[in-house]
Amino acid sequence: DADAEMKALTDFNPANTMIIDKRHQDLLKGLTIQPDSMSLIKLTSYAPDELKYISNAATPQLAAFSDIYYPKGWNAYVDDKPADYFRANYVLRAMVVPAGKHNITFKFEPEVFITGEKIALAGSSIVLLLAAAAIVLSFRKEKKSV
Repeated sequence: DADAEMKALTDFNPANTMIIDKRHQDLLKGLTIQPDSMSLIKLTSYAPDELKYISNAATPQLAAFSDIYYPKGWNAYVDDKPADYFRANYVLRAMVVPAGKHNITFKFEPEVFITGEKIALAGSSIVLLLAAAAIVLSFRKEKKSV
């Protein structure tokens, strides 16, 4: 739990140890980490709502990103396919990175924002249709009076 995580953070080496809440243990089932000194993860693009990385490793790796874990609205993708991520070291974002070369993307795609955009688009469309109808009716009225 959170208390145990905080206590564990007082005496550990973050270079080779990661503290993960038991709630996320299903994401680690069957994972055996083999150190790979040649593995890499590199940030290639940064925007407030989208982070892009490239990774390369000979074996699956467990990666901690220097971003705050915030599950509401953030989605992870590996090679444009949805991927799971979880909290590590109490505040960081982490994920299992598959072996090989991959593109990893974190996107901020909150459902509320997407729904709001759809509502705004529908509202704007209705206003434009009403404006177009008013113009057409105005021209028809002018033609009748001439």
